[in-house]
Amino acid sequence: MLLRLRAHITKELLLLLRDRAGLALLFLMPVALVMIMAVVQDAPFRDFSEHRIRVLLLDQDGGPVGKRLRDRLDSSSFIVTDARGLTGGAFHDAVRRGDQQVGIIVPRDASAALESRSTSAIMELFPVAPLDSLPERSPADSTAITLLIDPTVKHAFRQLVQASVSAIITELSAERLLDEMRNSLESATGNPLPRIAMGDPFIRIRQEIAAGELIGVGVAQDSTQHNVPAWTVFAMFFTVVLLGGNLVKERQSGCMVRLLTMPGATAERIASRIMAYLLVCLMQAVLLGIVGRWVLPLLGLPQLWIEGPGMLALLLMISGVVALAATSFGVLVGALSRSQQQSAVLGSTCVVILSAIGGIWVPLYIMPAGMQVVGRLSPLHWGMEAYNAVLLRGGGIGDLLPLFLPLVLFGAACIGLAIISERIASSR
Repeated sequence: MLLRLRAHITKELLLLLRDRAGLALLFLMPVALVMIMAVVQDAPFRDFSEHRIRVLLLDQDGGPVGKRLRDRLDSSSFIVTDARGLTGGAFHDAVRRGDQQVGIIVPRDASAALESRSTSAIMELFPVAPLDSLPERSPADSTAITLLIDPTVKHAFRQLVQASVSAIITELSAERLLDEMRNSLESATGNPLPRIAMGDPFIRIRQEIAAGELIGVGVAQDSTQHNVPAWTVFAMFFTVVLLGGNLVKERQSGCMVRLLTMPGATAERIASRIMAYLLVCLMQAVLLGIVGRWVLPLLGLPQLWIEGPGMLALLLMISGVVALAATSFGVLVGALSRSQQQSAVLGSTCVVILSAIGGIWVPLYIMPAGMQVVGRLSPLHWGMEAYNAVLLRGGGIGDLLPLFLPLVLFGAACIGLAIISERIASSR
C-alpha cells in the first residue's frame, strides 16, 4: 500500500512540475495578491492612527470659543485652515468640492452664549435674588457650532470630528462654570480664591490590546497582518482549479482506466492526491510568510510579526489543516466535473464566493449581521480565524481546536462525497 501511495504521489508531483503555467499560477499569483492588496489597504488600516483631516475653520465669534477650537484642533490630528475672507458660498463650495474635508463655523454669539449660560447656571445655584425673580433665558443663551462635512467623508470620520469638537466645547464650558463659581464664592465670602485650571481630565482613558503576552507591542491588525494570512488561505483554496483540472484530464486521457486496472482502492488514489497538494499548499504558506516577514517591509509596510519557534509551529499546523480542507475541496470539484472548463469555472467561482463571504477581502465583523452568519459557513473564514487566533490574539493549541473542527468536518465531507462520485464514475 505504501508503495502504491508513493507512486501516486510521485505521479501527481510530476504532473505539477510539467505544468509550468499552473505552478506559476499557484505561487506567483498569491505573492502578487499579498503585495498589491497590502499596499492598497495600508491607508484604510491607518485611517484612525496617522491620517490627518483637513478642516476649514470660519471663526465669526473672535472670542475664547473660536480661539480654543483652533488651538486644540491644530494640536491634534487635524490640519486647520483659517476661512477668514471667504464668503458663505465660497466656504460651502470649498467643502463640497473636497478641497477641505470638514468646515466648522463658529457663530458670532458663541462666546456670549457660553458666558450667559454659565452665569445663569451659577445664579440658579447661588441666587442673589428669589428664583422666581431670575430673568428668563434669552435666545442668545443658546447657539450652535455648524459642522459642514464633505459628502465623500466616511461616517467614522464624521463621528471623530463631532466627538473632538464636543470634547473641546465641554471642556470650555466646565472651565467657564468653575470661573463663575469662584467669582460667586469670592463675592459671598469676601476672600479671594485661586483660579482652578482644568488641565488633564481627572479620569484618563488607557487603551490596551486584548492579546497574549507573546505578541508584543503594536499588534492591532494592520494591512500585513490581515493580507498575509487572508491571501494564504485564498491561495491554498485556489489550488482546486489545478487539482480539479488534473483529475478531469486524467479521466479524459484514459489514464484513469489504466489506474483502475491496477491494484488499490479509490481512497488510496484520493489520499495520494491530497498528500501531493498538501506539500504544494505548505510551500505556498512558507513563501507568503517570507514575503510578509522580509519583502513587505521593503515597501514601507509593517512586518509580519512571528514570535519565536512556538508560534511558527502553530502557524505550520494551521497551514496543514487549512491545506487539508482546500485539497479535499479540490478533489471533490474534480470528481464532480465532467470537463476541464467545468472544473475551472466551478472551482474558481466557488473559491471567490467563499472568500468574499468568509472575510478574506474585508473583515467579517464589518459585514451586516446576516452576512456574518452566512460567512461562518465558509471554510476560508475558519482558516482565517485560526491564523488570527495565533498572530493577533496570542492563542495556543487549545484556542485552535474549536477552529480546526469545522475545517476537518468540511474536508471529511468533501472526501466522502468525492469517493462516492469516483466509484460511480468508475462503475460506468
